[in-house]
Amino acid sequence: MAELSPYIGSIDGIRIQLHWSFILLLLLILFLSAYYFLIWIFLFICVLIHEMTHSITSRRNGIAVKKIILYPFGGGSVIDFEKVSPEAEFRISIVGPIASLLLAAVFGILAIYSPAGIVRYTVQTLFELNVFLGVFNILPWLPLDGGRALRSYLQEKRSYFDATRIAVQISNAVTALFILGTFVYVLLIPGTFLYKEFVVLWDITLGLFIYGGAKSELQNAYVKDNVSELRAGDAMSKNYVEVNRSMTIPQLYRTMLKHRTNVILYREGSIVKAVSDLTLDKMPWKGKALKDVMPLGKEIPQIQYNAQLFSAIDRMRTEETGMVAVMKGRQLAGVLLAQHVESVIALYLSHKRAMRKD
Repeated sequence: MAELSPYIGSIDGIRIQLHWSFILLLLLILFLSAYYFLIWIFLFICVLIHEMTHSITSRRNGIAVKKIILYPFGGGSVIDFEKVSPEAEFRISIVGPIASLLLAAVFGILAIYSPAGIVRYTVQTLFELNVFLGVFNILPWLPLDGGRALRSYLQEKRSYFDATRIAVQISNAVTALFILGTFVYVLLIPGTFLYKEFVVLWDITLGLFIYGGAKSELQNAYVKDNVSELRAGDAMSKNYVEVNRSMTIPQLYRTMLKHRTNVILYREGSIVKAVSDLTLDKMPWKGKALKDVMPLGKEIPQIQYNAQLFSAIDRMRTEETGMVAVMKGRQLAGVLLAQHVESVIALYLSHKRAMRKD
């Protein structure tokens, strides 16, 4: 699905990506109402400002920002949380809701002085949406801002895993109350069945989205806590072929058959790219060398041989890729494949549990 999530530009070097589900919802709203499509565009700008405050705060704390992804339920600033101290995570998390509430204050003031009619209604709607966005994000929901702020506070006296576990428990309790409150709300308020059905469906979808995110955070914390000894080199695979630019397409296929692998890598200076099966389907069979179709290849992230394996897992998650190149200096040493890494971790954790029993 990563190929369906386009980048729409960058702000101060930070790439902005629209998640495919965001685009789908945007098209649905445009089909239903041009006016509400305009409202959604304004909200998109407000969410982008919210995320930019996270990114700016991250940079001021010496943490690189990889990109900003916009989802139907909000956005996410993709940063390396492994290198974030609890104090920095608290600051990064809390500025987003503050920015949304400040935007709400601006729209609230504008609503007072706006002319009656559609202009005032639009400004009031943006005021309400930003209040909702600020309050929604300040709740102790993991992986949202409030949940991250709560975890960073809990880390003052606890380990990262214990803080995450408690934050997830609180987050799940809030999710249960949220869904229960939704049913109480639709039973008590007047309205059409279609409206109530929409509210229930939306809130349950939102609750499941947050529950899944909290579960993923707990799994990541467990892996981080238990595989700190593993390095990228411990889980890398040699099941790949590095090819050169002069190779023809038929030669490439013969190489794949000979080595029994579909992982084909090549170099463009310091960049490592992968030739995927999808790319190969687009390649002409005869009369072309690999160099003629190399622009179709996809750059893959790189990590050093001695880096912690969890760092590589985090890169896979944030870069939305199942492959990371393992480097020894500037030399390609191997490749990390998502399924292979999962198998290595499962075997390692099984071994640790067996050692504890003994």
